[in-house]
Parts: sequence; structure tokens; C-alpha cells
Amino acid sequence: MPSRVALIAGAGRFPFEVAREAKRQGLQVVAIGIQGWADPSLQAEVDAYEELPIGQIGRLIERLKAHQTTQAVMAGKVTKQVLLGPKAGFDVEALALLARTKEMSVPALLGAVAQRLARDGITLLDSSTFLQANLCPAGVLTTRHPTAAESADIQLGIQAARAIAALDIGQSVVVKSGVVVAVEALEGTDEAIRRAHALARSGLVVVKTASATQDRRFDLPIIGLETLEVCRAHGVACLAVEARMTLLLDRARLLERANADGLCLIGVDVPAAGT
Repeated sequence: MPSRVALIAGAGRFPFEVAREAKRQGLQVVAIGIQGWADPSLQAEVDAYEELPIGQIGRLIERLKAHQTTQAVMAGKVTKQVLLGPKAGFDVEALALLARTKEMSVPALLGAVAQRLARDGITLLDSSTFLQANLCPAGVLTTRHPTAAESADIQLGIQAARAIAALDIGQSVVVKSGVVVAVEALEGTDEAIRRAHALARSGLVVVKTASATQDRRFDLPIIGLETLEVCRAHGVACLAVEARMTLLLDRARLLERANADGLCLIGVDVPAAGT
């Protein structure tokens, strides 16, 4: 691997974790923050930091090349909400990419971006490249195990979550007593949990999976302390995530908090498509 890596940063703590681990591994980190999404305090964690507005693909490539980076990692949230508003700030490259892309799914859009970067010699890496140790293993990670009823809800949730992930709707569902109470869409996992709590109060089971054809370069499922706090405050008893495809940010603190809250956190094996 080259001695320098670029970090294309969106919202949340994920970019911070990537930057710290890449630095720990001896790499220089150049961060390009997405304006309005990235936390500017990321600057303190990297060797170089600048921001670009969303939809400036030409300038992104120009800046990555100026920093002499040939490998990049995408980390942090930027939702499809940006496609619902005006695109006056999008450059010619971005507008052309949107015109060529037949579907507005995350895999299709970011896959097209990755292809465009590759044309200029910039390889987009697996987003878990520097955080392999943070991928959730299979099995129960907490003191509390799921009850028989929660285990049944997890199985239902896996089916539902995989279905919505395949349609690029979201990655999470909330289940209670054999009923799918809420499905994540554009609003994100935390808001889906809040909606489920308003409808069904406590005893909720949250299931989060990747798509069966997940592109590991972007949009891997992530669980952090913020989501765990939402779970604690909104009646979640069990959180099940896809093993080896879900990143647990700040894992030690995450498990400590889950145990203190009496929450069951479990990594589940999800059957391959068609099995």
C-alpha cells in the first residue's frame, strides 16, 4: 500500500476511526470533507484537510491528484437526500454521471463515482480496510442473550432487512412479537427506532443487514455509541447486526455501554441469496 491514503469524509464518527487507524498504521492521511456533512474537527486527526461541496467530482479528482493520492476510502454518511434538492452546485462531471446512471441507488451512484476515479488512477478501497478488527463477529457479544421470542423476531427481521437492502431502501427493520413495526428509509436507523418506539414502546428488536450484493467500498452497516443511546432511550431490547459485514465503532466502549444498559447485541450469519 502507498504511504499516503485519501479519506473522502461524510458525517459521523466513522471518518475519525478510519483516520486514526490509518495513522496508527503509519500512513499519511489526506481528508477531503464533504461540505455540510463532514465534521471540520476531523482536521486535527489528519495530515491535510480541505472541504468540497457535494457534487464537485471534477474538483475532487483534481484535489486528490494534487495531493498525490492513488488510493482512497469513503467513510461517513451522505444520504440520497442531496438528490431531492436543486443541483445547481453540481459540476459537469456530476451531472453527466447522474444522466448516465439508470438508477438512483447508492451502489449504482457510488459505483459510477468509483469508476470515474479509477479512470484517473485513483482506487477506491474497501471502507473497512483499516478497521478489520471492528467488523462484528458472529455470536452474542453481550452478557444478555436473546430470548426465544427475540430470536424469532431476529429471523423475521433478517428476511425483511435483506429485502429492503436489496431495493436500496435502507438496512434496518424494527420487529416486535412477530410484527415488523418500522422500516428504515431515507431518515436512517435512529429515526426508524424512534418511530417504532412511538408505535410499540418497549421490547423492540432491531435488525441491521447489508445487501446480498453489498459493495464493500461504501455503505457498510455501522453501529456506534449514538445508535446505542437511541436504543437505550427508545425501548430496544435486542440489536442484531450482520456478522463480518457490520462495523462496530469504538467497540470496547460500545459493548461496555450495551452491557450496562442490559441490551443484547448479537452478530448474525445471514444466508447467501437463494439459500
